[in-house]
Amino acid sequence: MLAPSADNRHCFGLQFAGERILLFGNDAYVGAPFHRKVLSLISFGAVAENMRVAVASLGYEACIHWMPDGADKPLIAELRLARAESSEPALDSAISRRHTNRRLAYHGPRLSDSQLAALSKGVAAMEGVSLRFMDSPSSRPKLLRLLRIAEAERFNTRALHEELFSAVRFDVGWHKTVEGGLAPCALSVEPGMRWAFRQIGRWPIMNLLRALGFHHALGFRAADLPCRFAPHCAVLGTTLPIERGAPAVGMALQRIWLRAASCGLALQPFAAPALLALPDYVDVPPTTRDRLRDAWRELVADTPVMVFRMGFAKPPEGRSGRPSPSAFIRN
Repeated sequence: MLAPSADNRHCFGLQFAGERILLFGNDAYVGAPFHRKVLSLISFGAVAENMRVAVASLGYEACIHWMPDGADKPLIAELRLARAESSEPALDSAISRRHTNRRLAYHGPRLSDSQLAALSKGVAAMEGVSLRFMDSPSSRPKLLRLLRIAEAERFNTRALHEELFSAVRFDVGWHKTVEGGLAPCALSVEPGMRWAFRQIGRWPIMNLLRALGFHHALGFRAADLPCRFAPHCAVLGTTLPIERGAPAVGMALQRIWLRAASCGLALQPFAAPALLALPDYVDVPPTTRDRLRDAWRELVADTPVMVFRMGFAKPPEGRSGRPSPSAFIRN
């Protein structure tokens, strides 16, 4: 339940059968459009990684079989447990500390090459997953351009804008947490900008602002600026079909995130640059999708799935909560 999920809404159920754990997509997942399924699959990968780390601390090994009934079935994964001694560093205590830090400013010091290698070691062993840090003077500007294009489009297209703001729980105010959706306190919006942020969540106002080109400024503020000065930015990609590559990347992201949390590092993922480039995301204008895909070809060889920034930062003012785990357990 403490794994990351799109809009803080988990779309899975769990069933226990002997020493097996079955992970199902729920009705919301089964009926979701393509892009929401991809986001859920990334989350399912993080969920499986959390369980793998947790059972290792109990003296078990989890062998994970993805989509044993096929990609179009509700059964997403089967975790088979067996007694085993783990040789990996214990990360179970980092599960509860891991969170998205959306503060504008991340600071150094930057990690050394050996520290980055240690952080990447767990991903290197994963089949079909690639991790590339975009910290050089040649790669970072190209990544920033992708972020600007994608984030600006989320304010420029009505369907993307409505999806973006539909998850924000403005009804609870700026100081309370919620179990579903995004608590405004977790968004790290500066106090002086909160009224304006609420207003641009209304499409008639945003529609007027986009006619004046304001969506470009919002795209810059939402992703370019936070990533421009972050000590580290990286791209997780896959050589697998997206239905299998998305959960693999979700596992890799969570593996990095837990290691980062155990070292006191802040991390924020950005799904839009990769997601909006996928050919089956029907709400994206074709011109924007083509621009993103062309830009990605200049940067990575694999299919990009997730971007993230990483560094040191003050903790956020608040965090979104989670529902009771019992609500996700099937008989």
